[in-house]
Amino acid sequence: MNESDVFLKVDAVSKSFSGNLVLRPFSLDVRPGEFHALIGENGAGKSTMINLVTGVYEPDGGSLIVEGRSYSRMTPSLAKSLGIHAVHQELSLNRHLTVTENIFLGDEPLRHGLFRDKRRMRQEARELLRTVGLDDVDPDADVGSLPLSDQQLLEFSKAVYKKPRLLILDEATSALNTEQVETLFNRLKELKSTGLSVIFISHRLHELYQLCDIMTVLKDGELITTEPMGDFDQDRLVSLMTGRSIVDLFPPKRTVSAAGSGDEAMRLENVSTRNLSDINLTVRKGEILGIGGLAGQGQQPLMECLFGVEPVRSGRVLMDGREVRLNGPQGAMDLGIAYIPAERKTQGLFVSHSNRFNMSFARLKSISSRLGTISSRIERRDNMEQVDRLSIKLRNLGQAVGELSGGNQQKVVLAKWLLRKPRVLLLNEPTRGIDIGTKKQIYELLADLARDGVAIVMISSDTLELIGLCDRVAVMYENAINTELSSGDLSEESLVHASVFQKEATTK
Repeated sequence: MNESDVFLKVDAVSKSFSGNLVLRPFSLDVRPGEFHALIGENGAGKSTMINLVTGVYEPDGGSLIVEGRSYSRMTPSLAKSLGIHAVHQELSLNRHLTVTENIFLGDEPLRHGLFRDKRRMRQEARELLRTVGLDDVDPDADVGSLPLSDQQLLEFSKAVYKKPRLLILDEATSALNTEQVETLFNRLKELKSTGLSVIFISHRLHELYQLCDIMTVLKDGELITTEPMGDFDQDRLVSLMTGRSIVDLFPPKRTVSAAGSGDEAMRLENVSTRNLSDINLTVRKGEILGIGGLAGQGQQPLMECLFGVEPVRSGRVLMDGREVRLNGPQGAMDLGIAYIPAERKTQGLFVSHSNRFNMSFARLKSISSRLGTISSRIERRDNMEQVDRLSIKLRNLGQAVGELSGGNQQKVVLAKWLLRKPRVLLLNEPTRGIDIGTKKQIYELLADLARDGVAIVMISSDTLELIGLCDRVAVMYENAINTELSSGDLSEESLVHASVFQKEATTK
């Protein structure tokens, strides 16, 4: 295939910041209708390359060639005029505008050349939403009222409306469940037949195999290899990215007796809430209990129940064998329960505030005098201990947490709760959108906490994560516990079976 068959050619492009070379001379070809995976750990250079292609950064050297024409640098407006559009994990939507207004913002169709054609906008918005499975979303609804997954699909629809030639998806599936990813991929495959090219970045390795034709691996700002997808198995891919095998990602599991013989930390007996039905569940000290099942089967309400957000209507909650009342999140915190939500930027952090503030605000009482004065010495000492323990990469404690990578932001959320020394740690998608190296660090931390006697309950949509890390998995189906699988029974097949087939009622 000759040069004229290439839509985008990245030719020996490089970039450095303050003398630090973050992307070595890098070359990449993207052909019409080609879906190209770009993968590497955080800091590998993926985001830098994307920012160069979309005109956010100016390269130090090299050039970008679009349909045979060379550009020494790109600008955002030029990139869009050439048909290059990006959908990022961090959304660009205006929460205070409607769905329709967000889709057409800056590009509204006019009636008689003067007035916005609102009727046409609504009709086209409905059609765009339908193609990504959002048939039930009101085009006149404010975006801020939508769940994050719907907002992510809306961001994609907004980009598709621009009729891109090259669509860059940067962790754009991180908020989507399995069904939504399948719908999105089907839509992309339809667009592929029209010549759409895609650069796809995802830490969900199985998605790369489902969608892409070819893959480029980056490590430490350097191109490692570009090969057809069929030439990679997952173990080789992880090894190229990290220098480790995929089997090394998870810490060794303890014996069944060691993991399951601890005293009860928390027990739910016949608990029902507004969204849960007759839940019976026990988590023991020193155990990692996974919560599995298809998306939307009650996992989120269960976490909210355990953290006191969703009130118990019937049944009992016990801790250490004693009945307790979870009087809201503060009551749960007072009982030693900590919760790390899935949406770290909106529910777990104050992104415009400092690392220091974010690590400390959940325990201000414990580091303050009777007069309410915070002990800066104790605060700094404890915060720096967590920075070292979790290997958090930051300039200083005063740096805004929003400036950190996603993996380091998640570590700050962990640090915040670890400083409270929790007895029960609840985690909702703890490694979503995080590179493999940071995932391994978090897995090792959770294993260490379990060895220290902390009871851990975690939701994960990553089947391999549940299998590799958990001592047991409770699988939910229609807002109830369908079955529990012990470590020896855990497999992809058993988890899928328990997720889609309702277990017949049995007496316990």
